[in-house]
Amino acid sequence: MYRFLKIFFLIFPILFISLTVYAGNLDSYVYTFDTDELLTSSQKSLNVLGLYLKYYETANEEYKTAANQTMPYILSSLEPDDSAALNVLSEYYPGNAEESINRIEILTNNYPNSVIVNAINVLFNYEVWQKNKNTEAFKKILSSIDIIEENIEENPFSIYYKSVLTWEEASLQEKENIFKNLEKAYSSYPSNRKIQELLIVQAFELGKFEEIKQLSTDYVNLSEKDEKIMFLIALSYYNLNEKSESRKIIDWILQNSNKKSVLSKSYELLGDISETNSQKVNYYKTAIDIDLENAEALAKLGTTLYESNKTNSDDLTISRIYLTKALMYDPDNSEIKETLNAIDKKLTRKNFLTTLLPLFIVISVIFYIVFRFGSKGNSLKRPEGGSRKDSLTASKEEKD
Repeated sequence: MYRFLKIFFLIFPILFISLTVYAGNLDSYVYTFDTDELLTSSQKSLNVLGLYLKYYETANEEYKTAANQTMPYILSSLEPDDSAALNVLSEYYPGNAEESINRIEILTNNYPNSVIVNAINVLFNYEVWQKNKNTEAFKKILSSIDIIEENIEENPFSIYYKSVLTWEEASLQEKENIFKNLEKAYSSYPSNRKIQELLIVQAFELGKFEEIKQLSTDYVNLSEKDEKIMFLIALSYYNLNEKSESRKIIDWILQNSNKKSVLSKSYELLGDISETNSQKVNYYKTAIDIDLENAEALAKLGTTLYESNKTNSDDLTISRIYLTKALMYDPDNSEIKETLNAIDKKLTRKNFLTTLLPLFIVISVIFYIVFRFGSKGNSLKRPEGGSRKDSLTASKEEKD
């Protein structure tokens, strides 16, 4: 009997955890919250959640159709709040975001302590906050995060969204603290891609390029990678003067990305890596062809042309055109303004030497000729040894 009780008390907690976390309970979403991971989960209810969230992210109807077809098979295993949250997601479509937010808010009143309901509330309101930094949405997100943490303590989902929300207004020391907390979360959940990506973004802003190098070892081998994150990794290798590694990652981006901004910045970085000015010019021009509003590529092209030949008026004029365009998209860039001022001075000096000075000399010569030969012609018409008045008097006497 004692042995039975001992075995029971050893196994019961494990069974209890399995039932509450994995047996149809969507609360475990906050430990992954990566739609690609949800789609490959062994738990069917998480598969369905992943399909609905994938539809929410991409608006691809195939994901929603697959989720709707699978829903009947998992309904019996769902808790009431799980089922209600999935119903809200099933009724979402692009254009009715506000209606979906209202529905999820009703659920937060019906299931105030539900982890999954509050997590979906965070997702919906985060999209609103991203668009216009809405204060009300900000408060709702933090409120739902507090409820989630009260129920299951701090978790990857809550750490991620708190880090994103508080980062922008944080001081440098506060950012260091946010970064350290995110590192702790990543060490506990190293397979969480979203945490890893945010860690790379924040490390880049803090200039922690060595940390990014370490993080990239695992990230570059993932089957699903974000090209923007890959670009930050390439840029970090460049800042560490590891140009060959940087170029390898850029090559991957050029083969796998179709995002205009990422491709343009990638060709710009290839220009930075290049050794000769002619190579730099070609890469910067390619970057501009892809994205005409790439201010940095415009500035770098203009500066490279200027430094290549500071005496040729045509090159100076072309350089000035690119730098002026760059200033349109980046009006506060002091370096562009300084280079433009230097070019303007050179062009003004050249304009004076090649146009104004020769014109002044020609005009001076013309005036000299007119004055010189005009004066000589008048003197030839006067009689020798007398004034004009004497010659007139003499002429009159002859007539008499």
